[in-house]
Amino acid sequence: MGLFRRRKAVQFDTGHAGDDQLLAQLAQVSDLTAPRHWVHYLYFAHEAAARGAAEAVQAAGWGLQDVAESAAGGPEWVVIAERHGAVTTPEAVRSARMFFETVAQQWAGGDYDGWEASA
Repeated sequence: MGLFRRRKAVQFDTGHAGDDQLLAQLAQVSDLTAPRHWVHYLYFAHEAAARGAAEAVQAAGWGLQDVAESAAGGPEWVVIAERHGAVTTPEAVRSARMFFETVAQQWAGGDYDGWEASA
């Protein structure tokens, strides 16, 4: 028996394969009920749409890390939403995805590009 044991891989069912994979990766290195910094990315074709989405994000209690032209050099605008002390349970991830996808769909050229979280 070795000194170090790998944690057993945990399966999740948030309804989105990418979210399930991110949660499994987080669960390998930390407790999902621990508070963490959670960041979400939305892209919009025009500045006005990005600013409108940013207002909706803030009204829902999320912080804004940035609203800016995409660094990729494309015509997009990025809205980076964040929450400190967030708990990334499967239910919270499912709810956040539904919220951010809805926000992205409210403005022309909107796209929710997913999330990342600190370990």
